[in-house]
Amino acid sequence: MKILIIDSQFFVRAGLIQVLTSFSEDLAIYEAPSFEIAQEYLRHQSDYNLIFFDMDIPDAEVRPTLQTLKKMTPTAHVVLFSWARPLSEVRQALSSGVRSYLPKDATAEEAKLAIRVLLNNDRYLPDESRLAGSGARQGSAEHFLSPRQLEIMQLLAQGLSNKEIATILGITEGTIRVHLSAIFKAIKVSNRTEATLWYLLRQKRLVN
Repeated sequence: MKILIIDSQFFVRAGLIQVLTSFSEDLAIYEAPSFEIAQEYLRHQSDYNLIFFDMDIPDAEVRPTLQTLKKMTPTAHVVLFSWARPLSEVRQALSSGVRSYLPKDATAEEAKLAIRVLLNNDRYLPDESRLAGSGARQGSAEHFLSPRQLEIMQLLAQGLSNKEIATILGITEGTIRVHLSAIFKAIKVSNRTEATLWYLLRQKRLVN
């Protein structure tokens, strides 16, 4: 897997690399302290799997930069990697091609969960409390579940085990457990039964 980290802070890049390599040694990781250097990498190689992009990189504006990334490496999974941002800014980035968002002030547990998900090429968004802005409507967590997580919720509501869900989706049981942990946090439940009830009530509300 090829990964590009676009961040001006050495210690931040080093910390992210340490977490990434603790999960897999089969990674080719490139560091770009500026967007200018990142573009040089992309001109020579555009087949990156993951790109961590810091919104505060000094030599780039967010929207034009995201557009450039999309043109130069259209298949890359772009991860917004920054300090906590207002919900409006995160949503704008998500609508501009960013698939995932990892806050730099994430806890060790959150960071490890995020990296596991991202290395499986699945979308990661943090707990709703990190995304909520003033006046955020209750129940908006479902908006932040990835398509894969919604698939898992649908199968979970059918009473299937982790092993059965993993077989159907073609992924490992470990990945299912990681997704369930993220789902439970996002919808503020503590177990499978509560998650199933949340999903069934949501479906009923959508039908009605």
